[in-house]
Amino acid sequence: MQGTKRTTMLAIVVLLTAGQALAGGFNIYEAGAKATALGGAFTATADDGSAIFYNPAGLAFLEGSGFDLNLMPILPGAKFTGAQRPDGGHSTGKTVDQTFPIPGLYYYQNRGDLALGIGVYAPFGLGVEWDDPENWIGRALSYNVDLATVYVSPTIAWKINDQASLSMGVDIAHTSITLNKYKLLPGNAMDGINAIDITIEGDSEFNFTPSFGAMIKATDKWTFGAMYHHSKKMAIKEGTLTLTNTAEPGLAPSVDGLIASLGGATHTGSTMLKLPHMLSLGTAYQFSERLRGEFDMVHFGWSTFSELALDFGNPLLNQTIEEAYKDVWQYRVGVTYQISPALTGLAGYVRDETPQPVESMSPLLPDSSRNDWSFGLAWQASEKLTFTGTFMAVLFEERTNIVDGEQQVFGPEDLETNPGGTYDSFANIFGIGVGYKF
Repeated sequence: MQGTKRTTMLAIVVLLTAGQALAGGFNIYEAGAKATALGGAFTATADDGSAIFYNPAGLAFLEGSGFDLNLMPILPGAKFTGAQRPDGGHSTGKTVDQTFPIPGLYYYQNRGDLALGIGVYAPFGLGVEWDDPENWIGRALSYNVDLATVYVSPTIAWKINDQASLSMGVDIAHTSITLNKYKLLPGNAMDGINAIDITIEGDSEFNFTPSFGAMIKATDKWTFGAMYHHSKKMAIKEGTLTLTNTAEPGLAPSVDGLIASLGGATHTGSTMLKLPHMLSLGTAYQFSERLRGEFDMVHFGWSTFSELALDFGNPLLNQTIEEAYKDVWQYRVGVTYQISPALTGLAGYVRDETPQPVESMSPLLPDSSRNDWSFGLAWQASEKLTFTGTFMAVLFEERTNIVDGEQQVFGPEDLETNPGGTYDSFANIFGIGVGYKF
């Protein structure tokens, strides 16, 4: 019994790995409807309020003052097919239908050579909830995770002359996280009995980091832009771990004893979540009076997230988790075509490489490289009012964590909770934008 209890305690420590839910390619680059329709290739354009995210230096070339209100609902989905079992079958799973409304709210005011602005947007987020959680094969690692990071960004832009501008601002960020998973008995097998329902919740302190932008209108046809948002260290100092006994009556007393031996059903802990820097370099070219194209290269410094240290003030619960993410570039192309004086067609493409090594693939975040296609329409209803609608299809490449017949993991202990198999994911993103100039 003592050996089983010790093994169970160690298994619970493994269950505290919320870091995998917080370390993958969960950037949300969709901060404005127009930019989303252009595949996010907006750094050298930045001609509405969402410039506060994509390139604040663009504010210096806007006239007057105005606001842009954007809502980008994201509808994600994923399916899992496990490795073949000895009986020839496969374990399967799918996520539930979810919708995440991503905001993009901006106000700007141009005072001649100086422009001021403030924006509210959510550049990082994650939501993965698996159907039938009590029987889902990956429930020992996660059956539901929800991460939201919101930035509030005041910024100032300086128009140096008719061709160039610079900007700087402050990104004020807050992160919240909820993670649910099960402790299974006996023997830590992924097809075991649901003994403990584990909930991890936490809110970070507010974090302040700088952002910068630059724009050069080199000629009537060529425009260049650059954007930088600094990396962040989101400190969660009072996260909560809650253990709920879900064992059948015959096992419930033993599980109660285990929870008591760990110090009770509730624990307070801390960790540091590291968000990557974002650097975008863009160039736009006016091919004709109606046709304009842009190409952006966006760099994410995901290598800052090499590990995650969890501290619950208890040696049985403390853990350092290896992640080994890598820096990546995204490539974004956007095209605008003036259909009529009031109507503009928009289209875009994104090649997005995953920063996640195969060893980190899990039910928390089954990330993979993807190709995104987008299109939209912008209608200028009057001199002051503009409406934009967009759609983006995010097509993930099918990816497996089994290579040459073996599951890829950082350590053999991961095999106890992380199922081996193939993930097939997708996401549909819609966008509605309303812009008004005073």
